[in-house]
Amino acid sequence: MGMEQRGLPFSRIRCPRSSDPGGFTVQTHRATHLIAFAEPDYPATAKTNGIEGTVLLDAVIDRDGEIKDVSARTGHPWLVESALETVRHWRYRPTRVNGIPVEVQTEIEVIFTLPDSVVSS
Repeated sequence: MGMEQRGLPFSRIRCPRSSDPGGFTVQTHRATHLIAFAEPDYPATAKTNGIEGTVLLDAVIDRDGEIKDVSARTGHPWLVESALETVRHWRYRPTRVNGIPVEVQTEIEVIFTLPDSVVSS
């Protein structure tokens, strides 16, 4: 009985599914692979109405580092279109596994923040 109990913690040590080389965290992948990007235009309607927020996109980056497919998972409808349009043109350094370029699936966060309208004198 004592042996079984001692063995229990080891069953919790499992490689998380995200250790798949085709999946990367947003920060890591962006920091190491993103080479050309533009900030999205703030949609006029959203700006006028004070809409801010984060748009979360699912993207597939091909072996050449180009966005092959991108779709919105969450985000305000007024912000989504601008985020999609901008990210489609982003370029990444190809991701390599054992020296071979691979296609990767990643999340891309696009954060829309209005400049602070309060001016302190």
